[in-house]
Amino acid sequence: MDDSLVSRDRYLDEITPFVRNGNAKVITGIRRCGKSTFLELYRQHLTDANVVYINTELHEFFHLDDWEKLLAYIESEYQEGIDNVLIVDEIQNIEGWELAIRDLIARKMFDIFLTGSNANLLSSEYSTHLGGRYNRIPMLPPSYAECKVFAERFLPEKDVLDRYLRIGGFPILWISDMPERSCMQTLRDITEVILSKDIEQRFRIRNRVLLRDIYRTIMSTLGSYVSSSNICATIRSTGSKTTVDTVNEYIGYLEAANLIIRANVFDLKGRRILENKHKYYTTDLGLKHSLLGYRPEDIAGHMENILFTELLYRGYEVYVGDYGGKEIDIVAVRDGERLYVQTCSMIGSRETFGREFGNLARISDSFPKYVVMVDPGVYRGVTEKGIICCSLKEFLENEAL
Repeated sequence: MDDSLVSRDRYLDEITPFVRNGNAKVITGIRRCGKSTFLELYRQHLTDANVVYINTELHEFFHLDDWEKLLAYIESEYQEGIDNVLIVDEIQNIEGWELAIRDLIARKMFDIFLTGSNANLLSSEYSTHLGGRYNRIPMLPPSYAECKVFAERFLPEKDVLDRYLRIGGFPILWISDMPERSCMQTLRDITEVILSKDIEQRFRIRNRVLLRDIYRTIMSTLGSYVSSSNICATIRSTGSKTTVDTVNEYIGYLEAANLIIRANVFDLKGRRILENKHKYYTTDLGLKHSLLGYRPEDIAGHMENILFTELLYRGYEVYVGDYGGKEIDIVAVRDGERLYVQTCSMIGSRETFGREFGNLARISDSFPKYVVMVDPGVYRGVTEKGIICCSLKEFLENEAL
C-alpha cells in the first residue's frame, strides 16, 4: 500500500455491505475530502479481481469523452471467469455517462464504484440517471480520530486537537507541516473552486458577489437560527438588491455543493421535525476560519460545529433539539437510539450551569446526555441526574459512541 495514503476504515466498513449487490456505489462529498484516495485504497484491497480503473482527469483517459467510447473501453477490459470491478473517478467529465453505467448495471457485468465533483453529480440526480440502482456513501473530510492517524504519520510533534480546531480536517493540510497561513490560503482556494465550478458554472449564476455575500453571511451565523428572509434583510442592509426567493435558491446551491449542512429542529415533546426552523453548520470548520479568521472566543460555537459533523460521521442523523421551548444543542439519532449534547466553553455562573445541565435534566428518557466543555474541571464526571460532563477531546476519543 502507498505509504502516503491513510486508510479510512469507517467508510470501508460502510461500503462493504453493498459490494456485489448489483447497484452502483456512489461516493459523494465536498471537493478534496478524500473520495479519490478512498477509491484508490479500496482498489488496493481487490487483489483477486479484474479492476478497470478510470480517472477521467488523467491524460490517458481524455479520449473517453462520451458514453459510447466509455462503454466500448469498459467492455474491452472485461474478463470472463473472474470478478470484474469498475472504478470511475470524476465520471461527470464524460458526456452522457449515465447511459453507459445504466447499461452495465442492467447486464450485471461489473461491480461499479463512482465518484464525481459536485458540479455534475448531486444526490438529486442519481435516481434519475441510474433508475434508483445506486447506493450513496456520503463522505466528510477526515474526523479528529482520522487526523490523529495523519498526525502520527506526518506531524508527530503537533497538538492534534488544537490544529484540528484551527484548520479543520482536509487531508491536504495534514500530510505536511504546512504553516497555518498557507493552510488558510489552501482552504480559500478550495472554496473558490467549489463556488465557481460547482455552483456558478453549473447553475449559470451571474451575480458572483451576491453568492459570496450569502455564503459569508451564513458562515458568520453558524449554529444560530437563521432564515432566508433574515439573510435577505442582512444583504439588503449593505445596499445590495436581492429577494427571499433568490437567497433561498442560492442557499440550496451551497447545500448541494456540501459547503454548508442544514440542521433541522427536532421537537422532542411533539416528536416531529419543525419545518420552518433550522440552523446551518459548515462541513469543515477550517472553511469558516479561512473566510472570517480564527476567533478563540468563539470556541463554544466551534465545539458545537465539530460535534455536529462528528456525529454525522459516526452515522447519526443530527438535529437541534427543542424541549418545551428549551434548546438542546444536539440531538443525534441512530438505530432507534438517541444522544443529547450541550456544549459550552466553561461554567462561569449558576445561570450557565442551569442552562447547560438543566435543559438536559428536563428530558425524562434514559438516553445518554452529555455536557461537553473545553476543560470541565470540577464538573467532570456524572451528575446525580445521570448527565455526563466531559471535555471535547474525551468526547471525540470515545469510541463507544
